[in-house]
Amino acid sequence: MTKSFGEVLDKYRGIGPGFDFLRIGLAFSIVLTHSFLLTRNNDFIRGSVFWFTEYALVPMFFALSGFLIAGSAQRLSLRNFLINRSLRIVPALAVDIVVCSLIIGPLVTIVYHAEYFTDPRFFKYFLNIVGWIHYELPGVFQDNPSQRVNGALWTVPWEIFCYIIMSFLMITAIVKTRYKLLAVTIAYIVIGLVVQKMPYLLPGSIKPIARFLFMSRGSQLITAFMMGIVVFQFKAVIPHSRWLFAAACLVCLVAILTLDSQATESVMNRPLVITSLLYITVFIGLSEVPIPAFFRKGDYSYGVYLYHDPFLQIWISSFPSVFLYPKYGALALYLVGLPSALAVAVLSWHFIEKPILGLRKKFSFIAQVRGVEDGNQAGRESHVRPPVAVKS
Repeated sequence: MTKSFGEVLDKYRGIGPGFDFLRIGLAFSIVLTHSFLLTRNNDFIRGSVFWFTEYALVPMFFALSGFLIAGSAQRLSLRNFLINRSLRIVPALAVDIVVCSLIIGPLVTIVYHAEYFTDPRFFKYFLNIVGWIHYELPGVFQDNPSQRVNGALWTVPWEIFCYIIMSFLMITAIVKTRYKLLAVTIAYIVIGLVVQKMPYLLPGSIKPIARFLFMSRGSQLITAFMMGIVVFQFKAVIPHSRWLFAAACLVCLVAILTLDSQATESVMNRPLVITSLLYITVFIGLSEVPIPAFFRKGDYSYGVYLYHDPFLQIWISSFPSVFLYPKYGALALYLVGLPSALAVAVLSWHFIEKPILGLRKKFSFIAQVRGVEDGNQAGRESHVRPPVAVKS
């Protein structure tokens, strides 16, 4: 008899055995995609079946996030929830911004240091810590195909926006009422369809805002996040089925072959494709997937995501003739860039992220159960939780 997502989660005491593999696998895949996009291989990625990596990888991260933090959103007060998320996200992000602006930037800039440290772009770069994204530092990576110091930061405002949405769901108690939650999620998608297919119904002044909030690539992340919350709430009735997993993979395959890169800003495909990606994400997260012991010592995925772009850019800047060679240069970049980012991610986890978990004991159920010394498990605060009543 097929078990539900909820039954599988209970079997493993709330800790999905495949989530470690999923996080690091997604992070490594994003590094590979960016290795191509940063080396003038945009046409190769976006003009081939590989376009789907841009569509799928980051939304899968957000779907995973929605599923995992839904439990803590019900268990914690709004204040403690926000403190919990801030302590998990902000410290590593802040260190990344400081490292890029005060170490990497001065080392690779082509302008004098006096000019570098007085340029408005230097000061504005620190606004990234609060989600106001600025990509450039004065004279940094000027000869690279992309001058962005860290293009991966584009997701930070959307992550903050998702937490604002979660705060609203907590304040209104919608997060505890699964059918209301489902209705809100469906409404968000329906509004997006209206904005896309019937824009003439909207006043001209709000059309750009509506497109941004409901049709943009970032809005795709909101859809995935909200769907992740819904799946968590309905986990008791959603089967953990290999047949459904295969069907979801088939939907994605059809999407790969019939859609193109413009699909990231189309709402029409999201109800089916994002739902399929979400099912694949949770199915893998709740499955026993082998992973090297090294990756069980810490959650390095966040650090890899934060640091990979700057280090890829450093390698490109240092050896442009090697890494800008069509296609093969991108693969070479991945082979050196990934270990570089992983090494810094390991340091980030053990010296920044894991120690911060000690401050989250009050808010993190798993940290209370297992203690800060098991930092990797503490990083999954929403996998293990006390029983939570969910209204229909």
